[in-house]
Amino acid sequence: MNHSHKGYRNFLGWLGVVALVIGLLLGGTAQSQVISGDIIGTVLDKSGAAVPSATVTALKVDTGGKYTSTVNGAGEYRFGNLPPGVYDISATAPNFATTTVNGFNVDLNRTLTLNITLEVRSATATIEVIGSAPVLDTTTPTISTTFERKQMDLPTVSQG
Repeated sequence: MNHSHKGYRNFLGWLGVVALVIGLLLGGTAQSQVISGDIIGTVLDKSGAAVPSATVTALKVDTGGKYTSTVNGAGEYRFGNLPPGVYDISATAPNFATTTVNGFNVDLNRTLTLNITLEVRSATATIEVIGSAPVLDTTTPTISTTFERKQMDLPTVSQG
């Protein structure tokens, strides 16, 4: 009976070794399946205030893959599960100029921080001119001008 008890302990010992080996193999497999990285950050204006109306775009340089994130009320954004590689990251918001960070490297199994500062877009004015210049008559040497009715109803000064 003592023999069978010893054999049972050997069996448990071997079972423990097998479980350990399987655990190590599966642990290595799970780690090798990580295929992405993350980017987090905040979109700010020049004064350091959050820009809650911003949209952030990540463009993967080699494939042209485009990912978009909208910031929250605190100006924070997050790109999760991005394929590793080089990205151009752009942020835009109403009344701000677009800011682009070129060549941002996303690493495997890492969360990287990229804060982006936007500059206020300069005001632009559009002036539209309505009307046309008078036509120049080049067929006669006479200089003439036409007047509108309201221009002819001017008061006259009497000499007295």
